[in-house]
Amino acid sequence: MTFKKILKNKAGFTLIEVIVSLIVAGFLGAMLVAFMGTGMMQSANPVIIAQNGTYLNAIMDKMTADYRYNMSHAIATGASRTTGFSNFVSNLDTANYYSDGSHPYAVAKQKISFTGDPPQETNDNASKVMKVTITYRDLTATTLFTE
Repeated sequence: MTFKKILKNKAGFTLIEVIVSLIVAGFLGAMLVAFMGTGMMQSANPVIIAQNGTYLNAIMDKMTADYRYNMSHAIATGASRTTGFSNFVSNLDTANYYSDGSHPYAVAKQKISFTGDPPQETNDNASKVMKVTITYRDLTATTLFTE
């Protein structure tokens, strides 16, 4: 008789044990989904930043090529370097000149010179050095062009 009682008591899970197990499994599942969901959403950020950097470099490459073209074209046609440089600056002033319409960027330009020891950058409208900074989706690139 004792043997039957032992088998009868060990026959399965109680309803409370099943409910507690489901609650714990649900809680752990919710934590896992919240943790993995955040990680999955953030996993694309490095790819997006790299892609934006590629667009920024492409814009800067086009700008540099245009500068070289304008300067060499001015020399080849007998015009002054100032003419080639002013043509380049007018292209800088044209909105999104170096990009297709789907990748708009901002350009900040200023003429600068370097003075002091150690050299410090100062604004100088008479200078022949132009600092051009391109901003594209929170990324920036800066280069110097000379007349």
